[in-house]
Amino acid sequence: MRNFIVKGLYEFLQVPVIPTDNPNKKPKYPFISYKFTTLHKNQGGFNLLLEPIPSIDPNFEYDIEYTREEQPKMVISFSSYSLDDLEAIDLANKIKKWFNFKGRLLLKNNNLVVVECSDIQDRTIQIIDNYEKRYGFDVTLRYSSQSKLKVETIEKFKIKGGKV
Repeated sequence: MRNFIVKGLYEFLQVPVIPTDNPNKKPKYPFISYKFTTLHKNQGGFNLLLEPIPSIDPNFEYDIEYTREEQPKMVISFSSYSLDDLEAIDLANKIKKWFNFKGRLLLKNNNLVVVECSDIQDRTIQIIDNYEKRYGFDVTLRYSSQSKLKVETIEKFKIKGGKV
């Protein structure tokens, strides 16, 4: 998922897209950083499906497979970096346009839905005697998550030496 988003943004904008907490040297300006701030926000509901499946135990015909389906949200924070104010603003606007149009369609085809892009905010910081211009916003995405659990069943049993 991460690689798909990074690749899509890079191909659209032709600037480096790096993790915000990247320990390596920063690339040349302009560039973009991203950080997953919320990985799995439950939405309160889920589907639980039960399905009989062939048993791997030859003594039994069926086992039960439980499938839990949900659509949690995740939040990714994006920031544009430049030494020029207008360049950083323009880049942040282009990132947002990607999520609202071209990226939205690409993500949808890969089981991700853009729920919301927050307002672009000034995230500029001072570095010694200069300012690094930063503008950014958060993207909320929804995705499908599925978990499976197979439970062996006991279809027949015998009781020896006792009363039922």
